[in-house]
Amino acid sequence: MLRLSALWALPALLVACGDAGDVSLTVETLAPTVTVTDGAFGASASGRFTLKLTLGSESSGSTQVTPDSFALQTESGAALVDPLDASPGATIPIKVDKGQTVNVSFTFEGVQVDRDAVCAGSVRIVGSLMDSLKGASDPFRSALITPDCG
Repeated sequence: MLRLSALWALPALLVACGDAGDVSLTVETLAPTVTVTDGAFGASASGRFTLKLTLGSESSGSTQVTPDSFALQTESGAALVDPLDASPGATIPIKVDKGQTVNVSFTFEGVQVDRDAVCAGSVRIVGSLMDSLKGASDPFRSALITPDCG
């Protein structure tokens, strides 16, 4: 009987757990683009993407975010450019306070690529960011991108 009477409290305990995003850093990729052009030394890629960094309102404090690595991959995950040298539009490390969202744009240009491989289908930008609050890296990946190969 004691076990059955304790079951009524279970739903209240589950609601109190909350969402992991309330206490940690979440990373979302916004508006990724890739353009391939031909030049004197072969094809090169340029592009941009924005990382939306949100630190949960219930986190234990602020965090410092530092890019670890970026890469350009095919839809199936095969590497096209690794590492991808993308320049941030903000000072590194990026400080994100508790409950705050920070958007940081990154650009890359003049990256030598195999035109046929990049233009064969959809690609995505993947990478990881070091999160000082977590003490570990957070991976991310963009939605699929159709490269502009005009």
